[in-house]
Amino acid sequence: MCSSVANKASSAGGSSRWMERRCGRSQAQRISPALSVSRGTSRTEKEIAYYLDRLDIIDETVSQGFDDQPLHRENFKAAIGSLQRRKDRLVRRQEELERRDEKVVVFGEPESKPMGYGLAPKTPSYNLQSVVDVESGLIVHHDVYSDANDSHLLHPVSVAAKQVLEVDQIQVLTDGGYSNAEEIARCEREGIEVAAPIKRGAMNSDHFRPAQFVYDDATDTIRCPAGQTLRPSGLHTRNRAIRYRTPACTSCTLKPRCTPGAQRTIHRLVDQGALDRMEARICANPSLMTIRRCTVEHPFGTIKRMSGGGRFLTRGLRAVKAEAALSILAFNILHAANAFGAAMITPN
Repeated sequence: MCSSVANKASSAGGSSRWMERRCGRSQAQRISPALSVSRGTSRTEKEIAYYLDRLDIIDETVSQGFDDQPLHRENFKAAIGSLQRRKDRLVRRQEELERRDEKVVVFGEPESKPMGYGLAPKTPSYNLQSVVDVESGLIVHHDVYSDANDSHLLHPVSVAAKQVLEVDQIQVLTDGGYSNAEEIARCEREGIEVAAPIKRGAMNSDHFRPAQFVYDDATDTIRCPAGQTLRPSGLHTRNRAIRYRTPACTSCTLKPRCTPGAQRTIHRLVDQGALDRMEARICANPSLMTIRRCTVEHPFGTIKRMSGGGRFLTRGLRAVKAEAALSILAFNILHAANAFGAAMITPN
């Protein structure tokens, strides 16, 4: 048995786009990046040193027989006390960052993470993932995460949706944010067929593009536009990619159109085959992305409107998960009543 579902992420209450629900209150003031904390501590120490120096000057003038300045002395001491409290607070935040081994912590709600796109403000958010059944339009699975990156959530969310639907195979339609070769290959091994646009980086138009290099699966080699054969020459472990090179670059007449360096290197992901198969599915049926958009955007907009702008009212991951579950339950009841009639969901 096979089923088709559409997947979407959402930022809420605090991130991915399904609902962009964010926490209330002065969120931006509670976000503490490690670099800002370090700079704040250094700046505060300089300000404390400045006021201590002013007190030393007053003491020196008094020792020389001049009148004391009690009002200035009192104000300087009050400023030093205030700055010292600020320094202690920054030191505690620095210790918390080191303890969590993280670069950013949202104090007051550490389970949330600053999330956003481009140059927009990064507000404390939670990443709400939802899976919508294409046929019924109901949300069949959801979960809330603290991770800002969707790319490594494709497999766990898809497997959970497959278990909920109790099917042997499932087709998942999702956006380019989930285009992760390793995750897609894991899904294929679980009987999950993924369709998502492939993310491609910007390329220099003056040189041959990687797509112009043809991979031969039988020999595990790549043929370049000049007809030369590139063979595996190493593994890039961090990116899980294989490097392909050929010594023929040194005497190639097309080298000025291929690379400004001494040799052209092509990186092919270890799981590139899964991406190629997924791209072939989308090329064979371009309407898949239209189906995804029409299926999953409706719950996104509806729940965001129902929630009064897309903000979680609760705090903490456990409470946010409960609130998300109630919101999705309400949506499913309303959608089922509108789509199938209230009599179909009302017990006899």
